[in-house]
Amino acid sequence: MPTGGARKAARAAADEASEQLGKQGARQASRELKPVVIGEDMARRVKPYAKQKGYLTIEDFIPETVWQEAFARGEAEALALNRQWIMQMMGEGRLIIDIGPSMSRRVLKGIPASKFYELERRLIRGYPHYWKEFLRFGKRVYGVPGLDFSGSF
Repeated sequence: MPTGGARKAARAAADEASEQLGKQGARQASRELKPVVIGEDMARRVKPYAKQKGYLTIEDFIPETVWQEAFARGEAEALALNRQWIMQMMGEGRLIIDIGPSMSRRVLKGIPASKFYELERRLIRGYPHYWKEFLRFGKRVYGVPGLDFSGSF
C-alpha cells in the first residue's frame, strides 16, 4: 500500500493524465462535431454562410419558440440563453467560426453592435477552437470574402 508521499505522487499523475485526456477529448470532438458559426446579422450573413459550408448556427440548437419565450421575458433572459448555448459549444469542444460584424448594419445603416454577438466574442476570448473568418481593413471596412464582398484583397 502506498504511503503519503507515494499516494500524492500517484494522485498528481492521475490528475495530470486526466487533464491531458480531457484536452485530447476536446480536440477530438472539435474534429468530429460540426462547427458552429457566430457573427452579426443572422438572416443575411450567419445562416447563409453556415448553410453554404454545412455548418450550424445557434438556431440549429435553440428552437424559435424558445427564443420567443426568452425575449418575452426580457432581453436579459435571451442573453442568458445565448450565453448558455456558447458555453455548451465550448464545453463540447466545437470549432467556432466567427464571420464578424456586419459592415452594412454598423457602418451603412448605423445600427449599433449586436449585444448577442458581443457576448459571444467576450466568452470565446482565448478559446482554442476559435477561427476568425472575417478580414478587417481599418475601422470601417471588414467582412468575409464571397459573403460580404467579392474578389480578394
